[in-house]
Amino acid sequence: MAGLVLALASTTWLKKKYNSVNNDTSAKEKILPNGDKTSNKNNKITNTGSKLKKRTASVDKRFFEQFRRIIPILVPGIKSKEFVLVVSLALVLILRTYLDIWFSGFNGAVVKSIVSRNKSVFKRKAIYEFAIMMWPLSIVNNALKLTKSSLALAFRQRLSQYAHDTYLKNLNFYRANNVDNRLHNIDQCVTQDIDKFAICLSNLYCGIAKPLVDVCLFSYKLQQAIGKGAPMIMIFYFISVTMFLKKISPPFGKLISTEQRLEGDLRYGHSRLIAHSEEIGAYRGINREKIILDNSLKKVVKHIEKSNVLRFFNGIFDSIFVKYCATMLAFKLLARPLMDPKYATMLMGNAKATTSQLIEDYSRNSGYLVNLSQAIGRLILAGRDLSRFAGYTSRISDFIDVLNDVDQGIYSRYVKSKTEGARVHIIDTNRLGYKVIRNNDLIKFSNVPVVTPAGDVLIESLSFEVRPGVNLLITGPNGCGKSSIFRIINGLWPVFGGTLVVPNPENILYLPQKPYMILGTLRDQLIYPHTRSEALKRQYTDDKLERLLATVGLQHLLIREGGWDVVADWSEILSGGEKQRLAMARLYYHQPKFAILDECTSAVSTDIENHLFYTAKKYDITIISISHRASLLKHHTHLLRFDEQGNYEIELIDEISWKSSESDELVAEKEFPSST
Repeated sequence: MAGLVLALASTTWLKKKYNSVNNDTSAKEKILPNGDKTSNKNNKITNTGSKLKKRTASVDKRFFEQFRRIIPILVPGIKSKEFVLVVSLALVLILRTYLDIWFSGFNGAVVKSIVSRNKSVFKRKAIYEFAIMMWPLSIVNNALKLTKSSLALAFRQRLSQYAHDTYLKNLNFYRANNVDNRLHNIDQCVTQDIDKFAICLSNLYCGIAKPLVDVCLFSYKLQQAIGKGAPMIMIFYFISVTMFLKKISPPFGKLISTEQRLEGDLRYGHSRLIAHSEEIGAYRGINREKIILDNSLKKVVKHIEKSNVLRFFNGIFDSIFVKYCATMLAFKLLARPLMDPKYATMLMGNAKATTSQLIEDYSRNSGYLVNLSQAIGRLILAGRDLSRFAGYTSRISDFIDVLNDVDQGIYSRYVKSKTEGARVHIIDTNRLGYKVIRNNDLIKFSNVPVVTPAGDVLIESLSFEVRPGVNLLITGPNGCGKSSIFRIINGLWPVFGGTLVVPNPENILYLPQKPYMILGTLRDQLIYPHTRSEALKRQYTDDKLERLLATVGLQHLLIREGGWDVVADWSEILSGGEKQRLAMARLYYHQPKFAILDECTSAVSTDIENHLFYTAKKYDITIISISHRASLLKHHTHLLRFDEQGNYEIELIDEISWKSSESDELVAEKEFPSST
């Protein structure tokens, strides 16, 4: 009775502790539900989202459905390396069980020879036979480790490759990070979470397959040795204990999922510190950043401490019921054939058996029973590991689901509203009624609304066109939608309506204000995203590339930095102006029909800027520019101006408008007023 009261009290305590962890961590954990709908009327987007609901990572129907969808990725066919490893591991596990059975019998024979003082039998068993069997024992044990680790590595490689193929397909990587906001810390999911998932799955496979084989074979051996009822009593006991422990155990899958999220937040904070170190240093904001990182660390530590306390008390009950109570029951079952003749068998409790024979039988059968108990115990612990595995499966499955949605043009965002609160807005671009037409000689917007992924309408209906030779300059106040136009042209943002005509990707190039520098050689910066072999196919030798550098005044970099093949972080080595000039050289290398320049010459002088634009004209590159610099007027034929209300106008640029200016600043004020 006292034990029952203690168990019930401990159960209540564990539940309260788990609820406290839930209250601390899950309040901020938002996982988006499915089943939301969108509607489209008159080219205006109306999002009807549902309020956020919490999802827990647990071993339920949803978990098995998620895992079922991942299996074809992990094991694509019976001829795959993964399938061969799965079968090989199963064979090694079966062989290991047969060796365990042999060892139990061997141990009993050795004990009998010692008790009976039979020197010849002891020598034959303990020395000669074991000297032979130690080789297969050692080989099988290490083969088990090798096969298990190889399977985990194969799973990781297969799943990582699938993630790379899907994540880097088209523009999914951008849309998953900027348009759809369901995923957080994607870098952690692609690296750490997949690695832990693969290791956990491999361990779980061994942790379930090996005990199942052990239960079958050792149950059969025990039925022969101590009667048919003994194995069933042990199995029934462990099933009952498992059900009881499940009642008092917190869902560890939820704890693991929350821990991974908090770890990702801490890691992201350090990544931000590195990425924005210059700005933070300029603002003297290190103390503020330290507070943010310390708070993230405290959340991780607090969660892990509470999880460890839960595991401590849970482990106490595991030890008592799974280990010690099971041991007492095993003593009872082993002694029963000896103490009660009605339970005697041919292999245990024979009245004519000698003392040494009884000791041999007891030693052998206790080995069988210990292995059976350990196998059932491992199955119980595998259930605990299954809860942990459910957490990893949930994150990987959510990652795959979001990428598949994004690839199909379906986006979901968590949006906060003062009137509606936190809601989920889903955008299905397949139902928006827009058209995208490919034409390498035209960029055209026909009644295309400019809408942010969050659903904010910047421009209700935009119409303009750019043909080869028509250079367009776009200006307007910050936040009016200038850069958004280029995100739509490049396919980064979804099109919410109207008709969009754009060239194929190879005929258009986008140059931002801060050019992207790949980690590679100086040659790689110039020809990006091409490789050296692709550049050579286009007849671009190093001499020809050097002439491109000379065109933008950067030929000195070859001497200063040590030649074409020096690998460095060029974003740190080059100045802002050098990076912008190198980006323009990259433009001349690719020679697209259209180029989108977003303040890409803001860090160079007016003279260099004029030279860069004149050179682009020589290459017959049609330019669409975003800039407030009036010096660029002479390089464009048309001006597109926006105001803060989403209105716009297009006008022809005449020579007088820029030749009569006194300075760039005056022209900017005179020629670029906000339309009303």
